[in-house]
Amino acid sequence: MRPPITIQPGAATRAGVPGGDPDAHLASIPACGALGMRVVADGDHALALALDPRLPATRSAGNGIDPGAALLLADQATANGIFATMSAPSPMMTLQLRVDWIAPPRAGALVCAVADVVRDGDLALVRGILRDDGGLSATVTARYLVGAMPGGFRDVPVGDGITPPSDAASFDAWLDIQDGGETLTIIPRPDHVGARLLPAFHGGVVSALIERAGRRHLAPGFRALDTDVRFLAPARADLPLHASVQPRRSGRRAATIDVTAYQDDPARPVAVGRLTAVSDAAGTVTAYRLTRG
Repeated sequence: MRPPITIQPGAATRAGVPGGDPDAHLASIPACGALGMRVVADGDHALALALDPRLPATRSAGNGIDPGAALLLADQATANGIFATMSAPSPMMTLQLRVDWIAPPRAGALVCAVADVVRDGDLALVRGILRDDGGLSATVTARYLVGAMPGGFRDVPVGDGITPPSDAASFDAWLDIQDGGETLTIIPRPDHVGARLLPAFHGGVVSALIERAGRRHLAPGFRALDTDVRFLAPARADLPLHASVQPRRSGRRAATIDVTAYQDDPARPVAVGRLTAVSDAAGTVTAYRLTRG
């Protein structure tokens, strides 16, 4: 097995970023600018991004960083991990994003740090962690296809402006999900965009809608363990985005919920997701490092 690519700080984390300035690039992506996303220093990792914890738009009703906002952060941070392996900017599309929760995000800053990147030609696997002031919150895995953009665009997307931080009162208010009973719907807004050229919803917005739809169908007392999203087609930001739920299993201790995200035709989804949940109460988190000898 080939060793993972080591991301070095400095030039290596900038060379593949469109425009060469990671913070300016983040500010040019509407969904990232709206949530105050930025590059931060991390003593253990060469590449880490964070949301602005002072913005109400990043937070849930419980005052911690909202899990949906955490998914958006994870989507963008892993993409920046791919940029860090490039000698020049190139487009790419997300194939899969998975977040395995260890503890829900708590109050304070939330950082997504990239642990390693493995490249296999144009395929890329990125692994990272979500960490807040209370410690490890989740592990992150993402897969990308380099050299392709949703909708067939091959040019490198270049930002044409900066989106100011959102003044929404919460992440729910920023998403502005409409509850239609059988479906949840997001009416597109300019600050939901991830790719201006299409324009398309940010993959993190799609993931957040899927997470919301699945979590709202959990029975009382259940908590989500993971969210796994597979991206199938671009989610155009000039069309409403819908999510419908199909419970797969609902037992006494474990539940599995499938979610389909679509736009104009339910038979042509743009993404599918799965949430696994348990009724077991959260316990003391203990990490074990297995060593030889």
